[in-house]
Amino acid sequence: MRINKPIQVFEYKTLTINSNGFKENHWKALGWYNEKHGGNFFTLTPNGVRFNQYVGVIQVGDLTIEVLPKIGQAAEDKDKVKWRNILIDMLRECRWMNVYTHEKANLNFKPNSILEVYLELFINECEKILRIGLIKKYRFEEANCKALKGKLLFNKQIQKNLVHQENFYTKHQEYDRENEFNQILFKALKLIPNISSSPFLKDKVSSLILSFPDLQDIQVNEELFARLNYNRKNNHYKEAIEIAAMLLLNFRPDISSGKNHVLAILFDMNSLWEEYVYRQLFKGKHKDWSLKVQNSKPFWRLSNSVRKKSIRPDIVIEHKISKCTAIIDTKWKLPDNNIPSDNDLKQMFVYNEYWSGKNAILLYPKSEYQEEPIYIKGNFTDKPGNIKAHECGLMKISVLDSTNSKLDNKMGIRLNKYLEENILI
Repeated sequence: MRINKPIQVFEYKTLTINSNGFKENHWKALGWYNEKHGGNFFTLTPNGVRFNQYVGVIQVGDLTIEVLPKIGQAAEDKDKVKWRNILIDMLRECRWMNVYTHEKANLNFKPNSILEVYLELFINECEKILRIGLIKKYRFEEANCKALKGKLLFNKQIQKNLVHQENFYTKHQEYDRENEFNQILFKALKLIPNISSSPFLKDKVSSLILSFPDLQDIQVNEELFARLNYNRKNNHYKEAIEIAAMLLLNFRPDISSGKNHVLAILFDMNSLWEEYVYRQLFKGKHKDWSLKVQNSKPFWRLSNSVRKKSIRPDIVIEHKISKCTAIIDTKWKLPDNNIPSDNDLKQMFVYNEYWSGKNAILLYPKSEYQEEPIYIKGNFTDKPGNIKAHECGLMKISVLDSTNSKLDNKMGIRLNKYLEENILI
């Protein structure tokens, strides 16, 4: 199956049927997939699909769709390659894509899509694991044996070996490579030829599969990955297993025709932006600051009940000496006319009250480079002329560097400096 050059579309845009190779069968497959996931990733329209805050890559049959982030309405078609690279950079900074795969791979190979970036990274990790050696573990097995070993199962012996009494039906231990870690990698490797048309990746996968022992095909689900335990012997499997989980848990084969499978690797842009801001702040954190992410406090509960609700701001910064506290809530989507929603303002007011904060900041991205963040001060009032002690401001900070083409890796330095000089004082 040939996978064509990916369609690139920005978040909050609609892809219509019969445009860019997107057909009705693709539309139906995406509708089926979205229904299985609670309608979270996109919205079906009568003649297309509208994407929301989830960005990443979707493969449906022979079509690959890349959903790209953007800031405001300024992004144009010519900016798609730039925003694709920015998305990959943000994933890398947040350790959601730990390395650039082309740093390890053949320099002549240029990934055709974000999906192929992940596939190459997975293949490289599997190659590294094979060089170290596939782990072996003890396991119990029931089988007919020519020699007595382990525990003889009398009921099964009578059922299976009443005629062939030279056999022994036993339960015994085996020490081999037949374990969940290797089985997961093997299953994910066998999936790759079905979702990639790259000859480079297919050749690498073919040689890898030949290097694996013939392992059992297992059923994968979230519980399987949740119960995996890592230790010093298998810790080198961790990154490969994480990518395998992405591939296997998000792949849905089309049972009826086998032509319109769906694989989606999507990220909530709000969560990615929150993680990126936190990591940038942490890099240049002042020694006198305490920086907490997703710091939770009880907010409400029923009387005589353990059931309760909590509130959890994105980032809480406290100055250890002055005890001044600032709350940061990250928002990727820009507000209309610099006016936050009522829900956002109510939320920030509660954060300030519960954390005794002086400032609550709604932090938005800005595409055009500017050395210092833009801060628009806002105050809470309980009646005309009565200004509350704490405030809620809007801040916009540049995501791109001075060339406006790459992710700015000094954003955290500029943000920390502004907070130190103007907020946490």
